[in-house]
Amino acid sequence: MILGLSGRMRRTPADWLGEFERAGAALGLEPRILPVDHDGWMDAVRQVDLFVWRPTMGDPSEMAELRTKLPLIEAMGIPCFPNSLMLWLFDDKIRESFFLKQHGHPVPDTFVSFSEAEARAHLEGATYPLIAKTHMGASASGVVRLRDRAEALRMLAGVFRKPTLLEKVVEKYHYLPRLAKGDFLLARKVRYLDACPRYLYVQAFIEADSDWRITTLGRDLVSVFVRRNRPDDFRASGSGLWEMVEPDNLPAEACDLALEISNRHGFTSMAYDFMRGPEGWVIGEISMSFVLNEVYTRTLFRRTPQGYEQQAPIPIGVMHLTALLEAVRTGTALPRWPLS
Repeated sequence: MILGLSGRMRRTPADWLGEFERAGAALGLEPRILPVDHDGWMDAVRQVDLFVWRPTMGDPSEMAELRTKLPLIEAMGIPCFPNSLMLWLFDDKIRESFFLKQHGHPVPDTFVSFSEAEARAHLEGATYPLIAKTHMGASASGVVRLRDRAEALRMLAGVFRKPTLLEKVVEKYHYLPRLAKGDFLLARKVRYLDACPRYLYVQAFIEADSDWRITTLGRDLVSVFVRRNRPDDFRASGSGLWEMVEPDNLPAEACDLALEISNRHGFTSMAYDFMRGPEGWVIGEISMSFVLNEVYTRTLFRRTPQGYEQQAPIPIGVMHLTALLEAVRTGTALPRWPLS
C-alpha cells in the first residue's frame, strides 16, 4: 500500500515527515511525499491508498485549503488521517461543544451565543466565576477566568464593538473607491478584516489543580496522563507539567467513555481533556493531535476483557497509522456525514 504524506514547501515540519516515513516503512507501507499545495495535487493523490495531512494550528490559510481538499480525497475512496469529521472539529471549541452536546456526551455547563442581547442577558444572571474561551487556540491561549459580572460585560463590549467613526470614514472613502476599481490585494484584505465571528463562549468554572489527558489511538489503546496546572494559575493545558499514571489509579470510566466516543464516531485518534465535575466526569475539550511528544508513547494502556493493561512504548507515527489501518480493515475509515 502507498502512504501519501502532505508535503508543503517550507511549511511541513521535517521531523513530522520523518516520523511518519519511518512509521509507514515499519508497517510495510510505501511512504510518498505529495506536493499537496500544487495545481496537480489531485492527480498525485489518486496514486496512493492512504493519505495523511498534518494541519498547522494557527494557519487559517492552510486550514481553508485542507478543509476544501480533504473531503474530495475521501470522495475518491482514499482513507485519510485526519478524516473530514476529525478535521471539522479540529481547533474549534464551538464546534466541539455543539458536537458533544448533540450526541449527549458530558461537558461542563456551556453557553454559546452569537447574539449580543442574549449574551448580555446571560452574563447579567450568571454565577461567577466563569471561564471564557476563544473558539480557536491551543495551550490555554484565549482562555480567561471572568471573576464577576463587571469584568464579563467589559469583555462582551469588546467582542461586539461597533466600528468607530474613523473606521467608517476609511471604509467609505478609502476602501470602497479602490474596491470599485478592482483592487485585487485590497479585496483579499478587506474580505477578512472581520473574519473572526462575534460570539460569547463561557463554561462553568470547575475548580481543580489538574485535568486528565486521555488520547484514544485505535479501538482499544489509550494514552493517559495527568496535567497539573501552571503555578498560580487555573489552567492545565500547555503547562508541560505531566504526571504518569499507575495502573491502579487509571480512571477506567473516563477511558471507557473516550473509547466509546471515538469508536462511535469513527475517530482513529482523539485527545480528550477530562475533569471531574460535581456530577462526574466531563470533557472540557477534544483535539485531534499530531504532537510529537514522547509522553504519549510512554503512557499507554490497552483495554482487555480483564481491564486495562499497561503497554510498552510505541512510536507516535506507528500508533496513528496502525489506528488508520485498523479503521480500513473494519470499514470505518470514511466518516459518516452529515454529523449523525
